[in-house]
Amino acid sequence: MWRCIRRWRDWAMNEIVTPHRITSQPRSMYCSSEKAGLVLQNQPIPWGAEAVLVEALLKLPNAARKKGDFSLRLPGQDPIPAESIRKDDATDRHRLFFRFPPPAASVTGELLWRTHSLGKIDLAVLGSEEFIQDLRIHLPTLFVSVGGKSVAAQAFVASQCKGLAATAVVKSSTGLAPLLDLDLKVAFRWDRDGVVDEVRVPLVVSQLAGREALVSVTPTNWPKRSGDWSIAWIVGEQTLAQQRVKALSPKVFTDSLRIVDTRFVIEGEKSGLRIVRHLPPLGELRRAGPCFLVSSREAGVAGVVHFEVNAQVPDAVQTPAVLEQTVLVTDGPTLVSPGMLDVADLAQIAGFELRHQNRILGCLPLCPVPHATITGEGGFKPPSDFLWNPTAEEELLEKLTKLMDVDRGRG
Repeated sequence: MWRCIRRWRDWAMNEIVTPHRITSQPRSMYCSSEKAGLVLQNQPIPWGAEAVLVEALLKLPNAARKKGDFSLRLPGQDPIPAESIRKDDATDRHRLFFRFPPPAASVTGELLWRTHSLGKIDLAVLGSEEFIQDLRIHLPTLFVSVGGKSVAAQAFVASQCKGLAATAVVKSSTGLAPLLDLDLKVAFRWDRDGVVDEVRVPLVVSQLAGREALVSVTPTNWPKRSGDWSIAWIVGEQTLAQQRVKALSPKVFTDSLRIVDTRFVIEGEKSGLRIVRHLPPLGELRRAGPCFLVSSREAGVAGVVHFEVNAQVPDAVQTPAVLEQTVLVTDGPTLVSPGMLDVADLAQIAGFELRHQNRILGCLPLCPVPHATITGEGGFKPPSDFLWNPTAEEELLEKLTKLMDVDRGRG
């Protein structure tokens, strides 16, 4: 009698109570994949993955802790037995693990305890074409080493270049690990003779495990002569981004230089250093010097220029060079301020010339812009000699604009 009751009780526990306890509880299932020693979590399974890992977190009664009772069923395949089962020290649950080769396409797997379904998990497989379509190259930038500095540039002086580096941010919403199976490279091509230097883009483990990475490559050769270059970011056979770069001759670069504005740097008797548009009376100063804002007309250019500042002395046969400075010039305003002179020296100077080699880029007079004097006959009395400069040009344009506005108001 008691044997029959025990057999019925054991049968009820195995066939009714235990399956009900397992199937009625909340559960968690996770999927990851292995690639070149990396464990890729929360990412689609790449086509070149070495293995797929499925983990289930379950609360198991004593009668259901045999890993042989668990399996994972995929469409069209034999059930995959559990690889291991172990107690989770942090909770009262158990972790169930499956490891198997990646499926050829995306499928839905079903977790089974014997013949009872415990849940389903989607296994998304990522193909190579889908990955390439999602891959993006952001902020491709060329850094040029000139004058001991690394500058982001679109053009540079070929003879001054000491090195190049192409950088970009590589992004993929599905992770970068599949790049291990693809040839991500940068192609440097010189248009003049069609020579191409291809450099493979290296990624470290921490970059491959993520979804974006900042990468940098250096060509084995860079242009020593002037000409146009192209830089292409390529994965497989597809070009993801391309840049155009100019290698300029020294003459083309120096011809593009211009003065965009002028200032004075001064040191007063009772005040510190200041930058002003017009020079105050010399009696209020201790020292003063010229400031030229120089730029290039070439877009995105970077080059080193040696400037000389000559003092314009009345009745002098040749303007003496008093100051000099070497600066890195780009297409943005670059300050050329080579130094200051004592006020006693300034009393003999009418203005300053900014020169590069034998070319005068512009002048900065010490005296303010003279006022035009109208004669009784309606003509103009000619002012004294004055060195025209960008500041005077700016003031003239401002006054002409005001006159035009007044005329429009009257009309």
